[in-house]
Amino acid sequence: MSITYGALGGLVVEVVVFYGRIATWQAARHQALTSNKRRKQLPRLGKYVDPASDALAALTRVSLGAGAGLLFAPQLTGALATVAVGASAPALLRQFGSARSLQAVIGGAVPQAVAPAVLAPAGGEDAVGMPSGTEVLEQ
Repeated sequence: MSITYGALGGLVVEVVVFYGRIATWQAARHQALTSNKRRKQLPRLGKYVDPASDALAALTRVSLGAGAGLLFAPQLTGALATVAVGASAPALLRQFGSARSLQAVIGGAVPQAVAPAVLAPAGGEDAVGMPSGTEVLEQ
């Protein structure tokens, strides 16, 4: 059920985004109708909606919502909470990923992509900003 509710949350966000695009198109059409009497100048829907990329974005958001619903299921106590987690899945998962990599750096494990820059910064200092060769004593 958590997967379904999470996916539903992602779908709700996509519907709101799609509505925003349609409302922008509608406003542009109304603006064009009031500024000129010729209907040849009306903006096309294709200028505001791209079916292929919008469908792929919707599928991705629904999948992220389902994944977040599954991942956070033990912490959630209700359908509405799971829908909310699914709706905010990209931000939650981005934050979750950042927190894990930060914990790894604090815990002493340095990710490979960061290791050269952290271990050998310019100026002859080590990772904690001390001159090379300086020992740091822990209490």
